[in-house]
Amino acid sequence: MRLFFISVCAVGFVVSIGGAQQISRKEPAVYAGTPRAARFTARPPGMRFRLRPPRQFSLAPLSEGELVRLAEPSARLKTGIRRAVAPHALASGAWETTSEGARIWRMAIHSPASRGMRVEFDDFSVGEGSVWLHDGAFVVGPYTGRGLFDDGHFWSAAVFSGSVIVEYEPAPDTPRELEPPFTIRAISHQARTALDATAGTKDPADFCERDANCYADWKGSMSSVGQITFMDNGDEFLCSGSLLSTRDNSFKPYFLTAGHCINNEAAARTVEAYWTYQTPACGGTPPASRATSSKSSVGAHLISSASPADGDYSLVLLTDVPAGTTFAGWDVTDPPLATALTGIHHPSGSWKRISFGERVADATNNVEGITAPGNLFLQVQWDKGRLEHGSSGSPLFSAPGVVVGSASYADIASDGTVCTVNPSVSGYSSFSNTYAHVHDYLENLPADLVTPAKAALSFTIANHTAAAAQTVQLVTQSTGQVVYKLRADASWIQLSGITGSLSAKTPGTVTVSVDTAQLARPGQYSSTVTIFSGAAPPQFLRVTAAVRVDQSNVLASITPNAVAQNGGQWSFEIRLAESAGASTRVTALKFDGADYSSKIASWFGTDRIAASGAIVAPLHGAGVFPHGDQYFEFWGVDDSSGQPWYRVATVTFQ
Repeated sequence: MRLFFISVCAVGFVVSIGGAQQISRKEPAVYAGTPRAARFTARPPGMRFRLRPPRQFSLAPLSEGELVRLAEPSARLKTGIRRAVAPHALASGAWETTSEGARIWRMAIHSPASRGMRVEFDDFSVGEGSVWLHDGAFVVGPYTGRGLFDDGHFWSAAVFSGSVIVEYEPAPDTPRELEPPFTIRAISHQARTALDATAGTKDPADFCERDANCYADWKGSMSSVGQITFMDNGDEFLCSGSLLSTRDNSFKPYFLTAGHCINNEAAARTVEAYWTYQTPACGGTPPASRATSSKSSVGAHLISSASPADGDYSLVLLTDVPAGTTFAGWDVTDPPLATALTGIHHPSGSWKRISFGERVADATNNVEGITAPGNLFLQVQWDKGRLEHGSSGSPLFSAPGVVVGSASYADIASDGTVCTVNPSVSGYSSFSNTYAHVHDYLENLPADLVTPAKAALSFTIANHTAAAAQTVQLVTQSTGQVVYKLRADASWIQLSGITGSLSAKTPGTVTVSVDTAQLARPGQYSSTVTIFSGAAPPQFLRVTAAVRVDQSNVLASITPNAVAQNGGQWSFEIRLAESAGASTRVTALKFDGADYSSKIASWFGTDRIAASGAIVAPLHGAGVFPHGDQYFEFWGVDDSSGQPWYRVATVTFQ
């Protein structure tokens, strides 16, 4: 047995926060909802006019390396991987004219054996035009303007198919375009998880899990619990979590999950939350997939998070939630030992389940090499049901709708199952610790907005030279002093300070610089600086870095060195490696002054060295054996700049 990340208190108790007393317990509230804009119900032209399927760009089947990546162990339940789409893929698309004279652009993307796909857009700028994704029946979008975050980059919602059709309809009177005003960088290939990879249609959850719909007292709490999918570091993951209400029932969609699930702004922006992935009633037929579940629009912002060593929680602000969802209440006092507790969650990425247990003594645990301090976690011993991968972040209730923790880790047997572990104890991040970090938001305290005087900063880095730092003014309309905090959302962004205060008369400033050592490869890098001020909505300063490398750095080496004769035979290899990120070509080669340039292609297999690549020439011979130091000379020209270079490598024969 080992631990893995999985991810009744009286109303009269009070706690003191910042010198003010607050009632410890908040009751849940049901969101009546407001209708979404009509544009979200519009159908794409291909479906409206019943057009034939467009030309399809098909990716290769998953490679052996991609299959290995899907099966790699992870603290989070992996459900898919990012697959890059070649720049020329958009050439598969084509313009068409509908029967009403509208001009549209369409293409299809296929990833063999995928169970669902999301699309990563970049340089997105369609103005009043619209972009949809669909499989002929299920539709997501339309996406307009500069995308979900007004910066040209975002991930679409999921289409549950191995192929997705992308349709772009320009706004009326848009000048004729040759190419669509966006690029497609990648797709997510949603696959079976490691737990059900060989199980066909078998439910991946373990046999002892219980249908949450079979317990009448908890049906109201079910709609506060959602399953989330998100992209992070090239993979797609599944976790659970719950909506949390504010003290005044503002229905701001704050969502609590685990810190080991969502811990950076880039991942938060890809969150898609599903609310009704569950049976229709006790004993009802389980849903075949999340496709029919009500869901939120894609996107969230990271408000606050902590590592497992500091409590393992994450609070994000979703874009929206469907009407009828419940915003869970909460209690900032930890339940006493032996208190009956309930968890509602999505085990192994399956549909919604419920588990029952009680609080047992605190314990500090080592979870996958990380210490989870006992004073920051509630230990729950299960009587019915268990937690599994995919349950991470799900709520722990002390009463229907009242959250006291969020799931962090659990027991697992050596064969990967959980139901045979007895007794089974899981660790939940204590909500009392979480509340101490996010109380401004949940109490919905008055706050003044702090914004950057400019929306974006751009840096240009050429051949690894440092870019000059830039200063941005931070402003507010408040006449009083406002305290703000800053968070760099990428490690290569460096800030002169992370907190301060300002007013309308005395703006603040922050100096932003870029760590070029972390941007070794050429390309476009983009991230944000998040600006917090109390419970005000987070504001963002976009930071981009264009990295250009047109001067190579070729390293020439010979191994072994020295070279020894063995039975009249000798052998060694020459390696030419490019380390700066600029492609180049070898134009000449000499050995002890003798010209062997004609041998470059045959010895190395090519005369070109890719950016950050290497070429190797294995050489061997017999007969005359040279002695002492011998010299290889190499000449070359860089592809981008035409800059010439020269290297010498010395090898000793003995």
